[in-house]
Amino acid sequence: MTSMYFGLLMFVCAIPVLIFLYFSLYPRKWINKPRVFGVNNRPEFKTEKSSEFIDIVVYTHRKQANVIGLTLLIIAIILLFLPGFTIKMIAWSIYIYVSLFAILVPYALGNSEMKKYKKCLGIVNSKVLYADLKNAGNIHSLNVPVLIITNIFSIALVTVTALIDANIIPVELGIYNGTFICTAFISSILITNLIAMPFAFMVDNSRNNVISENSDINANYNRARKKIFADFIISLSWCINVVGVLSLLVFIFGHSEIHMVLILGFFLLLLLFSFSMFAVKKLALDKKYMTQDANLIEDDDDSWVLGIFYYNPKDKRLTIEKRVGMGWTVNIAHPVGKHITMLGILSVVGSLVLLIWIGMMATTPIKVINGNDYVICHQLWDEYRIDKNEIVSTEYGNLNELQAVRVAGTGMENVAKGTFSVSGVGKCKFFLNPMVGKYIKIVTEDRIYYISDDTLEATEALYESIK
Repeated sequence: MTSMYFGLLMFVCAIPVLIFLYFSLYPRKWINKPRVFGVNNRPEFKTEKSSEFIDIVVYTHRKQANVIGLTLLIIAIILLFLPGFTIKMIAWSIYIYVSLFAILVPYALGNSEMKKYKKCLGIVNSKVLYADLKNAGNIHSLNVPVLIITNIFSIALVTVTALIDANIIPVELGIYNGTFICTAFISSILITNLIAMPFAFMVDNSRNNVISENSDINANYNRARKKIFADFIISLSWCINVVGVLSLLVFIFGHSEIHMVLILGFFLLLLLFSFSMFAVKKLALDKKYMTQDANLIEDDDDSWVLGIFYYNPKDKRLTIEKRVGMGWTVNIAHPVGKHITMLGILSVVGSLVLLIWIGMMATTPIKVINGNDYVICHQLWDEYRIDKNEIVSTEYGNLNELQAVRVAGTGMENVAKGTFSVSGVGKCKFFLNPMVGKYIKIVTEDRIYYISDDTLEATEALYESIK
């Protein structure tokens, strides 16, 4: 059941994002758009000869995107029917990385062709940077006190949760008492607010876009676009706080894996809905103001690598409005931007390594070796070596009668190992295959183990040999 809910959740969240990217990257009527594959749409492109060529470029890469999009949709439907939560989680994680990369490939190819054609027309990047001195530095829309209050509430909620986990506040969490799992789960949700706060300040203080020779038009446009983003951040922050409160209530009054998936689903859908509202408002704003006859063209096409990544050492700004999708990106050439980019790359590489690691765990069977002096729990390497001379007692039982929660370690359909909190016992070491349905409880002088072999027959034989 958990696996099914997770698959539906990922499908509902991933497919709308891909659809939004598709229509943002590959519009049918390019002639009325401000950019074509990330290259500023110039008057020179709209002559009869140029427009015929660009029509072919747009049609070719849109057709490629259609094939990629249809393929990704079919793969997403297939992923819904994969068995097992762990396998499905790995497959969907890889799918998200691959799909985001694949949908951008035709766009990057189109960007390269448009830059080449621009040079063929003799249009040279003049490095023009427009600035509206009348409005420089005095357009702000962020409600700073409200944003600070939302973050204070987040910190207070995490603090209260930590005090409950530490038993300082006498609230019963059942099996989760003292594990700090509740604190970790709620912190992972509320940390979004702390990440968004500095970014909100950077966007609010970013250089105003110059779209017209009329300073009043520039002021109205920049005030509106900053307010849309500020409202998005503040409303999202309060919604995330509500999710945090709901999570705490679920931990207090009843908790299961399905509850966690449902909360995660609500959180992701909330993010998707909030971003959709932001996108709709931003598109409406651009449609209203970008039709002005006095629009200016800032020639910075060469600073956009593949039309996606912004790299301009001469630009002192850290945050730049995206040309792909909605929101802002960082200037990779900025000193801070370099660190953010490196952190992003490390995060992607780290998550891929983690997926490989999880895959190895899921596909490598566990093995318990009954030696002369030790009981050795092995998977990839020796996890535990239990000295037989230190064994006080052993017990054989049904796993479905055991109430336990993972504190630190691995929890999959076929592997549960690490530190677990067992109801009525406390923290213990697990090394078992939950699909076996049985466990061997080994009590030593300083630790309690719950182990099994990879099959029921092997587990029964192991118990008979060590009991």
